[in-house]
Amino acid sequence: MKQKYEKSHLTYKINNLVHKTIRWCTPSIDLTFAQIKDQYASDISVSFESFGYPSEPSGIFKKVYEQAAEAYGADHTLFSVNGSTGSNAMILRALSKQIPRLKILAERNVHKSIVTPCEDYRINLIFLEPNFDQDNQLFIPNTEEQIYEGIKKYKPNVLLLTNPTYDGMCLDLKSVISTVRKNYPELIVYVDEAWGAHLHFSDKLPTSAMEAGADICVQSTHKQGGSLQQSGMIHWHDGRINNDLLLESYRSLATTSPSYALLASLDAARETMQKRGKKKLNHMLTIARRLSRGINHIDGFEVISTKYLKKNFPSVYERDETKVIVNVIKAGLTGYEVAHILEKKYKIVPEIYNIKTITFLIPFRATFGDVQSTISAMAKIAKKSKKMNIDTNTIEANLNFKTPTKIPRILELNKVTKLLGDQLEQVPLNEAVGRIAAEDITPYPPGIPMTIKGEELTKEIVEYYLKLKESPNFHIAARDKSMETVLVVSKIKLV
Repeated sequence: MKQKYEKSHLTYKINNLVHKTIRWCTPSIDLTFAQIKDQYASDISVSFESFGYPSEPSGIFKKVYEQAAEAYGADHTLFSVNGSTGSNAMILRALSKQIPRLKILAERNVHKSIVTPCEDYRINLIFLEPNFDQDNQLFIPNTEEQIYEGIKKYKPNVLLLTNPTYDGMCLDLKSVISTVRKNYPELIVYVDEAWGAHLHFSDKLPTSAMEAGADICVQSTHKQGGSLQQSGMIHWHDGRINNDLLLESYRSLATTSPSYALLASLDAARETMQKRGKKKLNHMLTIARRLSRGINHIDGFEVISTKYLKKNFPSVYERDETKVIVNVIKAGLTGYEVAHILEKKYKIVPEIYNIKTITFLIPFRATFGDVQSTISAMAKIAKKSKKMNIDTNTIEANLNFKTPTKIPRILELNKVTKLLGDQLEQVPLNEAVGRIAAEDITPYPPGIPMTIKGEELTKEIVEYYLKLKESPNFHIAARDKSMETVLVVSKIKLV
């Protein structure tokens, strides 16, 4: 007798909508990777003692962790089923126990998963001034000089680098780490490599964190490494990291009921990348080049090349070209609008978008058919915008506001978190100029906080939020999602 399955709203949506879309976004699944055949029937409990335990680690998990460490060029590896968000929390907790009064110097384009644990563990988080490409609304890596000056000025215990950036830009990681080792031998180099799980397996891609000599890194393996959504890895080298504290932190924060399907997908990704990663990544790069050429031929759209980025921003030493960035403004549209049209009308989903650009992430499953369909859709969008006689000069003028790059920090993060309710107040956004933020404000995508507790809400930042609110398809993580009001420190105004 044939089994009859129940239906739910979410399973119906996934089966009948998501599977029909062209996905230039995470997770980068490859159906040739080893798979658990029936996830429901094979779901398993940690009570199966013969498997060993992922958090000890023991049994099969000890073996697969050792295999992963060898594959990714590390001394030790752990699997995570909370992505880089969980991995960052585990590492920061361990470091806060290893180093009393821990001070971290970071690039300003950190993910929120860095900021929140620093707040929870009372870590003094200090930022370098951000570099920003205003023409394309992209965060650019800090220069080596900025990094060295920051180390000299703030004397941190940990240097935290976001490499690659969300858009694939990388600094000269080997050079930075080499110089740090010579001048600051005790300084821990920690790399958020969420977007670079695949880098280690191709000489046509930027240098990976482990290869460059970083002490520790996190990877969201699901992004472009081939595992299921939510899964990631922590890699580290012996020496500056206290292994016992990291494992204790892992046991404390990892779920006691991990999905073995997610853990198995990490091992499958490791095995495939070791055996066929180079070939698969070469194919992804070919797909990226073909997509770039096709879009570049459409009037109104311009692919942001690695050549342009290197010429205009010397800190961009390498770039992962499996991310295709497209400036859309000359078509008379914003990135939010183009992304919205692509998904709703053409069932094509880009990875990220902002006011001026959209980014297509090349996943393992991408095909040349997907390329043609996407180029065709982009051409139709550009043609329709022209028929509407949109004045692109007006669009440029309306969007000609700068992302704030000077973000004064007035109070330390851990001091703001200690404030009580009567020391905070909610004020209208347009009256918040000169006040100290008491909440994090994070536009999505990409999940990089634009404002972090303790920073001044300058005139430029407030104007940026007011303008950004007008953008369609815009999402923001804040107490007041409408951004009519913001939470600030009470009774403190800056002149």
